[in-house]
Amino acid sequence: MSQIPDYQQQNEDFVVRLRELCRDRGTRAELRRYWSERTKSYASPVLGRLHAIDNTPRELTAALFATHDRDGTPAHRADGRSVGAAFLELAGGGRTKPAYESTERHFRRLLACDSLDDLAPQLHRLVKRLEQKAIPLDYTRLLRDLRFWSKSTERVKTDWALDFWQANPEPDADPA
Repeated sequence: MSQIPDYQQQNEDFVVRLRELCRDRGTRAELRRYWSERTKSYASPVLGRLHAIDNTPRELTAALFATHDRDGTPAHRADGRSVGAAFLELAGGGRTKPAYESTERHFRRLLACDSLDDLAPQLHRLVKRLEQKAIPLDYTRLLRDLRFWSKSTERVKTDWALDFWQANPEPDADPA
């Protein structure tokens, strides 16, 4: 009898290995070369060590993490923060105030993507902005979302949209 793989544990293990490898600045630099067609091959040795070659969700997660990670500023925060929640913080919004309009337009472009190939440059742009503002992202959740993208694109988009636009319910002022 075969055992069903524990994808959550696999995702966590992948991010742990990725964080360990990215402690080396040279390794991070090689992974950041993923974003250029001319230099993408430089990322292959690191992707190979991560067992991520020809696994688009893993490739993207590794390249995004390397873009986001900096010495002394953690890119990963294991708290379930989604792309939508990170976008909201980047946009200066919160549960009680709206996000900046320009960032909201960028978020809408991200949600309009149908394939991982379309999504990749939008995520790359987002992560570069998150890195500038030192806003972390849950890369385990990102990997999970990217794995589900091809199977349930609309579910992932809905989850991100909920975290970006839907405010928590207001507490009752008069508990009667």
